[in-house]
Amino acid sequence: MPDNSSSANAKQPLGKPTIPVVFWLLLTISLSLVMGTVLLSNDMKHLKTVGHYFGFDLFPPVIRPPSPKAFPRPTPPAAFTLPLHLIDPPVAQTVSTFLRTWRISGPAMCAALRDAGIETSDWAAASFNADTFECFFEHGVKREKDQLPSSIFVIVRGDPAGVISNMRVKIINPETEQNGQLDPAILRIFETMLRQPQWLDFHETLNAIKNLKDIKEDGFGASINFAREVLNPGRYNFTLSLDATSGPQKRTRSYFSDRTWLPSPEPTVEPNVPPAQLSTPADAEAPARNADHPR
Repeated sequence: MPDNSSSANAKQPLGKPTIPVVFWLLLTISLSLVMGTVLLSNDMKHLKTVGHYFGFDLFPPVIRPPSPKAFPRPTPPAAFTLPLHLIDPPVAQTVSTFLRTWRISGPAMCAALRDAGIETSDWAAASFNADTFECFFEHGVKREKDQLPSSIFVIVRGDPAGVISNMRVKIINPETEQNGQLDPAILRIFETMLRQPQWLDFHETLNAIKNLKDIKEDGFGASINFAREVLNPGRYNFTLSLDATSGPQKRTRSYFSDRTWLPSPEPTVEPNVPPAQLSTPADAEAPARNADHPR
C-alpha cells in the first residue's frame, strides 16, 4: 500500500511562526516600566514637561492660606510707687516755718536784665566749674585825669537746672545826679533784680541804694545787702541770695526739697497787691514771666 501520510504532509505549505501572547505581555510590561522610570525620574521633571506640552497641568501648585498674624502682647501697665511721705501727715516741727523760694529762673533773670538795657551774657556753665551756671555783665569807663575811673560788674549764678543761688553787683565810682542820688541807668540794675523775684516785703532797699546808703534786709531765708567798702569809699557791693540760716528754715528746706517732692506748678493768679505797696517807680517794667523754673 502506498504511503499517503507522507505525501499529504509534503503537500501542505509551511505557515509563519506564531509569537506567544506571553511574549507581548512581557514586552509591554517592560516598556511601561522603562517609560515610567524615565517619566518619574528626576522629581518627575520629564512627566511635567510632557504634560505641559499637551496642555495639562498635572501638578497644580498648592496655594496655602497665609498664616494668621500673631497679635502683639499687650504692654504691661507702668508701675509707679508713691513714696510713703506723700501720704504721711506733715510734721509740725519740719514745715512750720515760712521759707522763700525763687519765682524766676536764672535764664529768665538774665533775659530780664537784657530787656532793661544791661547786656548780660547768655546763661552758660562757668569756666571754673561746670556745675555752676551764670550770666554776667561788665562795663568800665575811663574818665579824665582828675576823675577816678568807674566800672560796673553784674553776675547771676545758679545751677544747670536754672535755680539761682545768688546775684551780685559791684560798682566803682558810680555816676550820680546833682542831688547825690545814683544815676538812673545804674539804678535800673537794682530795680530789675529786686522786682523780678516778686518779693514785695523789701520796701526800703531800693530807696537806700538810690541814695547810696548801706542797708541789709533779711526775711524768710532771703538776704539783701548793699554796702560801701570800708577801705574804698567809692566801691559798693550788692548781694541778693537765698540761704536758710536758722534751724527751722533748714529743716523746712530739707523737707520740701525738689529731690523729694514734685515741683509745684507755676501760679496762674497774680496776687492783688495795691500799687502803693510795691515801692517801685511808676515807669518800672513788669516782672518777666518765668518759663524755665516753676518756682
